[in-house]
Amino acid sequence: MITNDQFWEVLSRIDGSSRARINRKPSKVAHGSERGLIIRSEVPYNPVQIMREASRLAFESGVKDGEVWSLGSDGATVGSSLDAYSTNFYCARPKGSDDGDGDKYCALHVLAQVCEYVRKRNER
Repeated sequence: MITNDQFWEVLSRIDGSSRARINRKPSKVAHGSERGLIIRSEVPYNPVQIMREASRLAFESGVKDGEVWSLGSDGATVGSSLDAYSTNFYCARPKGSDDGDGDKYCALHVLAQVCEYVRKRNER
């Protein structure tokens, strides 16, 4: 199971514009647990949407094969994993996570890696 702290840690590494882009949906009244509130208000229900944003950012920042992404039972990746010399981003699915949480966490982790890459690249 993925904890609230794990979600908050990875969300804190994603830039505001990307978070806004992946969270475009009408706001609803939230009820339930704190964890449910975090997921409903900060994390899109569809991890594919997160991966599309990560891919878009990678492609726009000039990452070779940035438009190539995958999300599966082993984890998430953006960029070509076949080329050892190219930039790519990967996150393995945490052991013991269920499908929904595992996919969201991996996708968010990859998006956070791409955001950090873009941030560092822009600082140069």
